Amino acid sequence: MQSYFELLNRIRDHLRRDSSVVTQRLNVPPPDVIIIGNRTFWRNFNAVADALRRDPKHMIMIIAKELGTAMTIDDEGKVVIFGRKDSASVKNALNYYIKLYVTCPVCGSPDTKLVKEKKITFILCEACGAKSPVA
Repeated sequence: MQSYFELLNRIRDHLRRDSSVVTQRLNVPPPDVIIIGNRTFWRNFNAVADALRRDPKHMIMIIAKELGTAMTIDDEGKVVIFGRKDSASVKNALNYYIKLYVTCPVCGSPDTKLVKEKKITFILCEACGAKSPVA
């Protein structure tokens, strides 16, 4: 028969293993950004939005605000960013969006959805059931 402390250590090791799997499950492709003239084109924006399971219009609104510029979607599904933005700044804005609007603030799971009730937007976690307001 195992002692109480051996069982606690076994549970703690098991929980560590499970939590690392949750954070690595979100596979978002890095932004494919090219600069042409005075505009920046994000070519794989739709693939990123599909991986995050978010509305592209909502993503554009938040990321444009974070970058401090205007953004539009062209006919081919590419995003046009007005101004010259390098890949690192676009990636940082995307990470900001993921941190605030995709990952659950309670358990850190990426299995969330945005729910709007009246004028307040909530992150509803499908893993732990938490409901947290977002800015």
